Amino acid sequence: MVSVKMMKITLLGTSGGIPIPGRAQSGILIEVSDEKILLDCGMGVPLRLSESGVGAEEIDIISLTHGHLDHIQDLPSLTKASWLRTEKADYKIITPPGLRTKLINFWKSLDEFEKSELDFKMIEPEQSFQSNDEGINIKAFKTEHTRMSQGYEISYDGEKLVHTGDTATCEKVKEKAIGVDLLIHEVSHIAKTEGHTNPEDLISELKGIDVGELVITHFYPSTAEKASEISTKIQEETDIPTNAGEDLKSFTI
Repeated sequence: MVSVKMMKITLLGTSGGIPIPGRAQSGILIEVSDEKILLDCGMGVPLRLSESGVGAEEIDIISLTHGHLDHIQDLPSLTKASWLRTEKADYKIITPPGLRTKLINFWKSLDEFEKSELDFKMIEPEQSFQSNDEGINIKAFKTEHTRMSQGYEISYDGEKLVHTGDTATCEKVKEKAIGVDLLIHEVSHIAKTEGHTNPEDLISELKGIDVGELVITHFYPSTAEKASEISTKIQEETDIPTNAGEDLKSFTI
């Protein structure tokens, strides 16, 4: 196996709760050193993972932002694909407080739990998980979406990625965005919607902040139709290089 000396980030799913042609639901693959980290696993993510050239059995760590279906729905499909290939599904799963029991009951309801070897690591906001021997640090932070939702700050060899998951704009996300190399931020709706971010609020949140690169994602249909236009507007008003997320689009930091 060739070791990746930087973080490679591949968007596996860029839609929200409503299916959109050409877009799976929430999922991001991070390849760094010999580790493969999956952020969320909504509908269609195992297929996108295969299309990216990575097998379900190759994932080492899964970090979940919260328990909504568009972020966890295909976890049983992922574990089943792994044990069909290798006769086991062996993952470390990082969750917010309170999500572990809900996930186990979900797996058991589908009879997909028994062959899975799932090592749950519950971390609360501002706590960290350190990957064994690789120097990868995954730190949680509270987001404004649900009672248990959180984003993740992933650091390796001086480089840093921040993934918000679902959230309204808030001071904690703004704090985590300062000086980050890559910020992946949801822009679910064009109009203001509780628990989510719209373009105008994101512009207000990020104006004057030093961010290396911004990727917007988690689109609902009307937002997806204007994603390129929205990313251009954000870049013009914040001076932050901004990309509209697309499934299987990759970035390196």
